[in-house]
Amino acid sequence: MPGSSGARTPTKPPQKLSWPARRPVSFSGCRRPTANPCPPQRGTEIDPLAKRRCVLGVGGAGISLFTAADDGAGSLATAPNSVASAASFDAAAAALGAENIITFESSPLGLFSSLAPASGVGLTGTNVNGNDQSIVNTTSDINITPSCNNATCGYNTTPGGSNFLLLFGGSATFSFSGGTDAFGVYLSGVQNAGETITFSDGTSQLIDIPNPGFDGGTTFVGFTDAGTSIASVTINVNNDIAGVDDVRYVTDPVLEPASLALLGGALAGLALTRRREYLPVLPSIRK
Repeated sequence: MPGSSGARTPTKPPQKLSWPARRPVSFSGCRRPTANPCPPQRGTEIDPLAKRRCVLGVGGAGISLFTAADDGAGSLATAPNSVASAASFDAAAAALGAENIITFESSPLGLFSSLAPASGVGLTGTNVNGNDQSIVNTTSDINITPSCNNATCGYNTTPGGSNFLLLFGGSATFSFSGGTDAFGVYLSGVQNAGETITFSDGTSQLIDIPNPGFDGGTTFVGFTDAGTSIASVTINVNNDIAGVDDVRYVTDPVLEPASLALLGGALAGLALTRRREYLPVLPSIRK
């Protein structure tokens, strides 16, 4: 059981901010750079509109980032920034293909070494002690001081649901047999800096998970990377305890035989047209 005696427990130390605390703001639809796209100046607040207008490239990569945080939020009802960011991500993902959501409601409770939370999706992970991660419906039995609540250790975000993935430190990796070019997730209980989401689209990519603040809270992190086929995405929470739920991903479209035949016919017609277009005009032969 997470937090049992003798096991190393993830630390959630109070943190000192290097500049005055800022209210959470949404960072949606921006192209992700290799570093913080809008680094805050010490003692100043990040302008939400400036963040939204920030469009920077990553070596030509087409990554659009959707993130938000809500300090102290222990439910989606008190996490408007995260909910709005998720809605923006959903709209962008829908333009790429069929969006799927993993809710963990049909996943068995308890520890797992590997899990198939959805068709074509695999889940593996190890906690801070090198042991298995778990699917839970409560954090009340985790033995830490101060005791867990929704905002500090995580909670279910599925309307009418109860289950979620609990990360007792460490990491979890989602693998997609058909690849994906969009991924989004609610994370709750995040309190520490330095937590990340990593993946490869041909180049190793890293996205910082927003830290809501002293009291934990709720975050949403999502990205689209159109035209790629990402095989896996890893969530790293280091020594933190966090909940993961409502994982979104886009299924890469697979052309049916009839569609392939139509595409082949169209390409053949295009080739014939261009051939006629570039045939040399022969001079007329006079008798």
